[in-house]
Order: sequence, then C-alpha cells, then structure tokens
Amino acid sequence: MATLNKNIIALGANSFFTDFSTEMILPLLPLFLERFLHATKGEIGLIEGSAELGVALLIALSGFYSDRLGRRKGLTGLGYGLSNLIKPLAFFAQTSGMVAIIRIGDRIAKGIRVAPRDALISASTPKEFSGYVFGFHKMMDGAGALAGSLATFAFLWILGQSESSFRTIFALSLVPGLIAMSILIFFVTDVPFTPAPERRFRPSALSTPFYWLVTFQSLFSLIAMNYSFMILKAEDNGFALAMIPLAYALYNFAQALFAIPIGKFSDRWGKPTLLSIVYLAFGLGTLAMASGSTWGVWLGFAIYGFFAGGFNALAKAIISDTAPYNLKATAYGVYYTAVGIATLISLAGGGWLWDKFGSTFPFVIASCTAILLAGILFRMRQRFTPKEH
Repeated sequence: MATLNKNIIALGANSFFTDFSTEMILPLLPLFLERFLHATKGEIGLIEGSAELGVALLIALSGFYSDRLGRRKGLTGLGYGLSNLIKPLAFFAQTSGMVAIIRIGDRIAKGIRVAPRDALISASTPKEFSGYVFGFHKMMDGAGALAGSLATFAFLWILGQSESSFRTIFALSLVPGLIAMSILIFFVTDVPFTPAPERRFRPSALSTPFYWLVTFQSLFSLIAMNYSFMILKAEDNGFALAMIPLAYALYNFAQALFAIPIGKFSDRWGKPTLLSIVYLAFGLGTLAMASGSTWGVWLGFAIYGFFAGGFNALAKAIISDTAPYNLKATAYGVYYTAVGIATLISLAGGGWLWDKFGSTFPFVIASCTAILLAGILFRMRQRFTPKEH
C-alpha cells in the first residue's frame, strides 16, 4: 500500500525484532523475581512503575530535544541500541535491585527513542491514514512479541523451568536485538525538518483535543494492570508456569491481529470512539482474570491483546493528527510523561493492594473503573476529536 513507504516498513521491521528480544524476557521476569529472587508483589509493582516513570521522563526530554535538533534518526538509534544491549544483562542479575537497574535502564533507552521514532513515522504519514499506519507499526510490535513469547515457551519446554534456563533465555535475547539494530542503521532514512523556533515549551502550542487525550489516558493509566500483574495473576489462578508464555503468546497474537483493523476502523469511525471500545475491552478482560479460573486467564490475555493493539496506537494517531509538524516529538513526550507518572502510581498501588487484600481486589477495581471511563469517553468523544484545519 502506498501509505507504507520504506521508512515505515523498516521501522516496523526494527520494532518486530526489538519486541522479539524484549518478549523473550518480559513474560519470565515477574516469575524470575518472585521464584528465584523472592521479591514481593509490592516490590515487583514498584520496579515496573519506576521503569515506566523512567520512560516517561526521558521521552519528554528526548522529544523536546529532537524537535530542536531538526533530525530524528540519531536519537532513535541511540535508544534502540542501549535497549537491545541492556536487556540481556538480566543473565547476570542476583538481586531484585539488579533487575530493577536493568529494567529501568531498558525503559530509559525506550524513553530516548519513542518520541523521535513516532515523529519520524508521523512525518511519512498522510493524516487520513494515520490510524492505519500506527496500527501497522503496532501490528509489527505485536508480531515480534508473539515470536518472542513463543520462542520463550519453546526454550522452557526444551530446557526446563530452572533458574539456569531463565538466565539462558535472557542471554539469547541479544540475537534478535542485534538484528533490529542492523535494520535501523542500514534501512531507515532520516527526514530532516526546520526545527521549532521556541527554546522552551509553551503548553498553549498544543491543542485542546490533545489535552483531552492526555487527561483520559492518564486517568485510565491510574487503574490499568500491566503485563507483570497479568502473568502473576495467571499463576495465582492455578496456571502451570510452562503454560504462561503460551498464554502471553495469545495476548501478543491478539495484539498483532487487531492492531491494523483497529487503526483502519478508527480512520473511518473516529479515533476517540475506538479508544472508548478499547477501554471497555480492558475492563472485560480484567474481569475475566478476576474470576480466578484458568479459562479466565485465556480469555483475559486474549482481550488484553485487543486492548494493547489500540491503546497507545490510537493515542499516537490522534497526536499525529493534532500536533504541529515541528512539535510532534514534544507532544509525544508530554503524553508519555503524563501516562508514565500515572502508571508508576498504578503499579506501586496495585502491588500494595495485592499484598494487602489479595489478587482479586485490584483486578475488580481496575475492571469497574475502566468500564466507567469507557462510557464517559464515548459520551465526551467530540471534545477531543481532531479538528480539520
């Protein structure tokens, strides 16, 4: 399709192999922390929340700097390079503190790359196809994540479920990471532009629809359960450890399967409308997980994949439609900072609630709040629908 030019395809392939590498580690990390490093749920939530905050703060700085530099590829490459080299260091981790440093380092690297990368994609995307293009990129993320989680399942099946098996898989994640870096270096072309003239960020430079988006996404992120709690809840529901990467693969399959359709329907029906449906899906998925059954795990991961296929992709498409050309990376930075701070609060609080009241309570709270926010967003969707200029 004409909308998928060389840069978009290359950045998609780069994301595929980066997520392949990442998802060889992520489904194992909460279990590794709990089983072998004896971390509590509160500690795991704090590690994940701190990592997300690291992403948020660096995205803001990286986005602002990228808009004033007039180039995108350098910062994008730096972020991907650091991430793909840091993650395999989990092989050496002996304490939860060491895992925290690696996880935060990986997320900081993501924080460096995300805003300039999204701005680079946006620069090559016609407004009427922004949902489709960001959906395609999310689909490549999901496909790489599916491949990585299936590889982890296969390695666990072959190597067993020992601590040494976990560490071997962490080390092997370096291979797809190096492939990702090669694609970025040799196949992605920068798109230079005239830098933003302002030396400091003015909030008024971004539109009202943008701030409605940030408000809703931040409120939602205050209650959202991320992958680590889904995995731990699966184990709590009686799921065998070796089967968890397979359930996680189902999540990634659903994410890859629905990302492009969500994007295409959003271009036709409106991105805020599709975002409200994504919120509702999350609420239903967490409710299934809260049931405490193994069927609820399968259903929960499948629905969570649908949610993940649209949550950030739709937000990025709305920002692409509304932000000024030379402030796009700054806008992505503001968005991710707000969502990252909310996620830190959510994960730290969710872990504390789990330790205090058990696994079901935080999932029920998340489900009810997500369904409520879905209804409010649908009713108020016109307030942050991108306006035609």
